[in-house]
Amino acid sequence: MIQKDRAFLNEDGSIPAALLCRCIEEHEQKVSRLNKLNDYVDGKHAILKRSIPEGAANVRVVANHAEYIVDIATGYVHGAAIGYSGDGSEMLKKLFEKNEEDSHNAELGTDISTFGRGYELLYMNDKEVPYPELAVLNPRTTNVVVDTTVRNDTIFGFTYIPKKSLEDVILGYTVSVYDDYYEYTYETKSLYQAQSYQLTNVQEHFFGDCPLIEYSNNKKQRGDFEGVITLIDAYNLLQSDRLNDKEALADALLAIENSSLGDDADERSETAEFIKRERILELPEGGKAYWVVKTMNESQIEVLKKAIKDDIHEFSKTPCLTDENFVGNSSGIAMKYKLFGLEQLGKTKERYFKKGLARRLRMLCQIFYITGTFIDYTSITVSMKRSLPVDDETMAKIAKETEGFISWETRLQRYDPELDPTAEKEKLLKEKQEEAEAEAQASAKAFGSYDFHKKE
Repeated sequence: MIQKDRAFLNEDGSIPAALLCRCIEEHEQKVSRLNKLNDYVDGKHAILKRSIPEGAANVRVVANHAEYIVDIATGYVHGAAIGYSGDGSEMLKKLFEKNEEDSHNAELGTDISTFGRGYELLYMNDKEVPYPELAVLNPRTTNVVVDTTVRNDTIFGFTYIPKKSLEDVILGYTVSVYDDYYEYTYETKSLYQAQSYQLTNVQEHFFGDCPLIEYSNNKKQRGDFEGVITLIDAYNLLQSDRLNDKEALADALLAIENSSLGDDADERSETAEFIKRERILELPEGGKAYWVVKTMNESQIEVLKKAIKDDIHEFSKTPCLTDENFVGNSSGIAMKYKLFGLEQLGKTKERYFKKGLARRLRMLCQIFYITGTFIDYTSITVSMKRSLPVDDETMAKIAKETEGFISWETRLQRYDPELDPTAEKEKLLKEKQEEAEAEAQASAKAFGSYDFHKKE
């Protein structure tokens, strides 16, 4: 986010082009960091740019731990659908089904994990009966501007798209700006020249707040693998050099002592070709031949490799699921202990995601209110379930054994937080009633009483 004083706004609260231009310039100054994070997820690591003397082996291996960390962290927090309960939740669920919210949240979660922040835009579609839709915007071309109060309330948000020719030459930019009431569209040839900004469209959006929402990954908006990039580079370098050494071993030099391959360069070259072809070397008495190779201690290299890999997983809080510690542990409780670090990471990610989610719900409820339905967004309960193997048998046993000193609703919520206690109780009563009626009919048949209402 970018912080600016509201005093920079025009007297009517509108956004001056000079302020917008300055905010975009400030955003662009930090884009190089975002590009680097995006490159690492795409497998474009620093090792690929390494150059060494010509003729030497230059194997460059990319072990994409960055992508692994993002996939694990995002899947753990956003792998399961978000649950909504409370008055009005059914309308929200229907709207989210239209928007394929599960996929949307996973895509948004990937950006948050990669860049340390993600951006979501709420907008009204152009259907015959319009309804709100959700879109994920590129963090490298999107940002929000907040005020200098302790609340850091959003003043406006912006996103820009380059306009390119068929030859991929940038001709200009389309800049979209969102405040609490309107969407402004600008056309400009330069992002840094306020005088070139031309306002081409103004449209009211009715969300009652800036519909461009920023989701943070943590307090400092750091990506999940950002803190271990140097370790990832070290791992790539180690693996690459191991292969370089192996290749150098195949190209080892043959040293010959107390002997000569020839009197001149042509004769020595002819003898070398003969040796390579016939695989025979004849030496005089006292002669000696041996390969000049680098001694490799594989056990030490393997220890170093494991140490670097362990540090990557430890400091990123993402476990190595192929580690021997996970083999044979099918218990859900045992898995939770081993995923304790990831759970702490997940709690932080969930807490900050829910802050953005609250803004989403508030603005959607504003649209519902305009269309004639009042929903109090504060009455909606949001539950985010971890994508983790669950020991259902143990959880069911605990729920049964705690009967008598923990309420039925509490035991049900501990078993599965997404279940609605009220709805489940109604289903349970209905099942018991149907079972009682079935038993009554069976008893009546057993005593010869069938259908007293049957006509003679």
